[in-house]
Amino acid sequence: MEKNNIEQIKVHYGFTAQDARNLRRLYSLMEQYRQDFVREFYMCIKNFKDADKFLKDEETIQRHQDAISDWFMKLFSGEYGRGYFGELERVGMAHVNIGLKAHYVNAAMHFVKRYLMDLLKKEIKDPKECSYLMGSLEKILDINLDVFTSSYIEEEKRMIFLSHRVESLLIQFTRRFSYGLNLILVLGLVALGALVLGLFAYDITHIFEGNIEKGLLGTLGSLLMLWVVIELMDTEIDHLKGKKFAIKVFISVALVAIIRKILVATLSKEAIGAQLSLIAAVAVLGGVYWLISRVEE
Repeated sequence: MEKNNIEQIKVHYGFTAQDARNLRRLYSLMEQYRQDFVREFYMCIKNFKDADKFLKDEETIQRHQDAISDWFMKLFSGEYGRGYFGELERVGMAHVNIGLKAHYVNAAMHFVKRYLMDLLKKEIKDPKECSYLMGSLEKILDINLDVFTSSYIEEEKRMIFLSHRVESLLIQFTRRFSYGLNLILVLGLVALGALVLGLFAYDITHIFEGNIEKGLLGTLGSLLMLWVVIELMDTEIDHLKGKKFAIKVFISVALVAIIRKILVATLSKEAIGAQLSLIAAVAVLGGVYWLISRVEE
């Protein structure tokens, strides 16, 4: 990590040379609790769901415990320069490389902070001095967590296929293109609605020609189709306004199409088997429509 970045981080957290001296004062005290800390820390992380995945054998556990012990004492070394921050970056990237979730890092650091705060309250009898030292301790722990989590952010950046600017432009173009296609779809539904109105008028002419049964059934089918077009148009407009997509509308389209087919079939001499298959299709689609309605509710 560059020196400028290190100093900037310290400034952001208000970490001063006095904070470094305060932490150094605690070194001998923390040395006494070194093994206790490691033991308590392990009791904490053993409760994590994926602990066994990363701590597979005794050799790995011992190596990790030694690393935790060293990291713990370096918190109070009083030296927080490029070497210290470089070590934090290495630890952070090790977490990323083994696939450890950032959540576990945050939870572990929460335990560390709680353990050390309780320890200071126990050992430092003067409340003002205790509070003063706690302030320095909180700063270095927050800086550690910042560097650790920054490793996850850097890894996410490496996963970007193109530059951030190019990807932003690509996403923006895709959204606009998708919006344009939706507008074309609305215009297509308007044109389809006009055609259905024409079909409705054509079916009415059968009534005036004396073919009342055909005219009534055809008109009923046209009205159903017009209702579907209206529903599709309303759904698409709602979608353009940001509402979620209504899948059941498309099920209703299929239902109406088959119902109209049944109405037409009653006027023709189609086989009974074909009509029964249409009725079965209506039953299946009706069941699907009911299930989707229940889920959406």
